[in-house]
Amino acid sequence: MYDIVIKNGTIIDGTASKAFEADLVVKDGVIAGIGRYAEDEAKRVIDAKGQVVSPGFIDTHVHSDVVLLADRQHAAGLYQGVTTEILGQDGLSYAPLSADNLRMYFKYLSGLNGTPDIPLDWSTVREYRQKFDRTVAINTAYQIPHGALRLETVGFRDTPLIGKDMEKAKELLRVGIEEGAVAFSTGLSYFPGSYGDTEELIELSKVLAEKNSIYVTHLRTVFKGVRFDPIKEALEIGWKSGCKIHYSHFRTGPHNAGKVDELMKDIDDAYQNGLDVSLELYPYGFGSSTGVIHLPPWVVEGGYEATLERLADRSLRAQIIRDIEKDFPRIDGAFSHLPSGKNVDLLGLSFEEASKARGQSIPDLLCDLLLDEDLAVGILGEIPADEKVIAQIEEDLFSLLSRPYYMVGSDAIYLGENPHPRAFGTFPKLLRLAREKNFPLETLINRMTKVAADRFGLTDRGQLAEGKAADIVIFDPKTVTDTATIANARSAPRGIRHVLVNGQIAVQDEKCTGTLAGRALPC
Repeated sequence: MYDIVIKNGTIIDGTASKAFEADLVVKDGVIAGIGRYAEDEAKRVIDAKGQVVSPGFIDTHVHSDVVLLADRQHAAGLYQGVTTEILGQDGLSYAPLSADNLRMYFKYLSGLNGTPDIPLDWSTVREYRQKFDRTVAINTAYQIPHGALRLETVGFRDTPLIGKDMEKAKELLRVGIEEGAVAFSTGLSYFPGSYGDTEELIELSKVLAEKNSIYVTHLRTVFKGVRFDPIKEALEIGWKSGCKIHYSHFRTGPHNAGKVDELMKDIDDAYQNGLDVSLELYPYGFGSSTGVIHLPPWVVEGGYEATLERLADRSLRAQIIRDIEKDFPRIDGAFSHLPSGKNVDLLGLSFEEASKARGQSIPDLLCDLLLDEDLAVGILGEIPADEKVIAQIEEDLFSLLSRPYYMVGSDAIYLGENPHPRAFGTFPKLLRLAREKNFPLETLINRMTKVAADRFGLTDRGQLAEGKAADIVIFDPKTVTDTATIANARSAPRGIRHVLVNGQIAVQDEKCTGTLAGRALPC
């Protein structure tokens, strides 16, 4: 007797093969067969007539690291059909970290992940991963963050990572991979990772080559005031270390819409010449981040308490403002998260609007807000005003996704009264756009599932096949759509009927069931 039979569905199995009509049966958390089965062969029947049955979607870039430990149901992901999330992004996460560094970094990252009321009772990668095993609604995988390696060796300081400190960092990285981490992540626009130079990253990545793991990078365009080509920096790291390379949230934007071939030239050439490279994207023409990213390197040196002390020191303010203006001559976007209640009047306003309202320069206002909010300032990127530009960016998405080494990552940040809609709409939006633009659904599902599973070593995920874990999405291909907007981001999609995680029904008739069946992968 099977646990579940999914009847009469259109199977898109994740391999990019043509869709076909079949039933699917689940037993003990795995797919037990695909073919034709009678209803009385299973304890439970799901009628999927007129629906697509696909592998659960894999979100390859998401900031739910501690948010998920506070909101274990995680409806925002489940309602999109996401059954696995890859944590530890942008070099900004929480293991391996000793107790003091964990407490400090937890507060420093409050503008990204908040400070939920959870016990900070782990130190190793193994202990951190275990926090998500059978305790949350989705599966998780983890990347070792560059920031943690620097904190545990040279601290939150602008100093080279060399000698014994480098050897310690490499050992932490090696052990973390042995404890189940699937990659190493850098966020080279964020401190303390921004203090590291290219040679540091090459040396660390030699461990990745040794362990057949991946260097995952959020690019930077400046290092110590010098501008350079960040795409080529990542390629250099791959060629010189011998490791695999993965580019985070890589797509066209308002300033290069329609220039896909130009954007991808160096990466496509490297791929053709044998470099093992992959990328991900989300379907929006603007991003989201944290206000602390705009502070000069010397202001944040030392971490959370030291940053607040410098912001509060009025004798330093003129110098801080000068350096912000030098590094960021144009700061744009809008405020999405100001949790103290002191600055609620600025929520939703652009930097320019807020500065006029307060009668301050943008850098001065930013410093005051970071001080008021204990660094927990969330921002949305500048939203393109030209509808033609937005339409072109959406066309570009599918040119990029036609490449076999592309996948999908929402870059979701869940903080704020009205956060970026990508946290609630990435996957259904791509399904809708694919329908509107006649992009093959089999290809898109492949990029959302098997390509990601294969890349990050999740060998029992990403495909509907006998013996694979029963992570399954059932959706209506004719009606599935996103509803999250800039004005109303916290809005669930429509048309994703059922979601199974490890063979248990996590979403039934577009409602969460409360099941917490997620595993820490690989398991």
